[in-house]
Amino acid sequence: MQNKVLQSVIEITKNRDLDSLEYSLVATLKELVPARQIEVFKTFHQTDKTGVAQVLSLSTDSISDEEQFNWSDEYHIVESDPMLEQCIQSVETCAGKPEDGLCRLIVPVSSERGVAGAVSLYGEEEILSSVELAMGIIKIYENYQIILGESEQDTLTGLFNRRTFDKKLGRLLKAQSEKKNAGLKSGDEEKRGDGPIDSSTWLVVLDFDRFKQINDTYGHIYGDEVLLILSQKMKTCFRQTDILFRFGGDEFVIILEPVGLDDARMVLERFREAVASHDFPQIGSITISTGFARINEQDFPPAILERADKALYYAKEHGRNCIWNYEDLVESGEIQEPKKGSSIDLF
Repeated sequence: MQNKVLQSVIEITKNRDLDSLEYSLVATLKELVPARQIEVFKTFHQTDKTGVAQVLSLSTDSISDEEQFNWSDEYHIVESDPMLEQCIQSVETCAGKPEDGLCRLIVPVSSERGVAGAVSLYGEEEILSSVELAMGIIKIYENYQIILGESEQDTLTGLFNRRTFDKKLGRLLKAQSEKKNAGLKSGDEEKRGDGPIDSSTWLVVLDFDRFKQINDTYGHIYGDEVLLILSQKMKTCFRQTDILFRFGGDEFVIILEPVGLDDARMVLERFREAVASHDFPQIGSITISTGFARINEQDFPPAILERADKALYYAKEHGRNCIWNYEDLVESGEIQEPKKGSSIDLF
């Protein structure tokens, strides 16, 4: 057992990003604790809702005396779970026996900002004898999560930083390609994408209009305060499944999870209005310009970013305080799309 625990610590601390860390946590718990099912939950805070969502789960089935492992990373909000709510509110480990007959153990996960979620384990009664072991493993996860978070997050805003972008987008493109291939093999149209047939994932680039004037007039400390307010609005206005980045300066990037074009535009318009209507101390009203482009699974991250940047530049040149979509601009002839196979200057 001691060797297993030591090896599990080694495996957990091998990870270099938060997404992989969660998988290692669950795999480690499954190996060391007699659990049939393990679930990872995260708390979220949005403008109209505060709650808990399941972000990862692992369940097992016995087939021909062999364990079958079933992973799921589908995000869904928990509507009602009294035991989970008790664990998160009290920030204490809870144990009990739900109606299905299996024992349940829930361990809270804390962060520097308070309770961040919980890990739930189901199993026979013997699982209750593994409380201290499970809590110890999750504590290691908590501590290492803080270290990784500092390397992935922007210091000022807490959003993901520029160095994390390629990794996050690359993982998303790979997942999209795998889902599409799975749908093609099975012939199931619904598996070829998430949501409606016309839905897509979108890359959004936005920044403040005339932000340099704010820094020049009020100073960089106040400029940082404005950036912090914007990032807080982003966290409350966008979904938990949308990925938020600060690239540096006043440039922010968002990966919008699959929605139709009209819905994407509506979400971005709602955010633009929320920023424009906010009364910033001393300054009053500040506006943002936004450009966004469709993400295709065969694309390279720099190419997608360049398209969204072109739409943002168009917004800056045509009035500011507005939103433009790259594909619409190409279709209308306002932007010329590079020809496939055209030469690229490398430097």
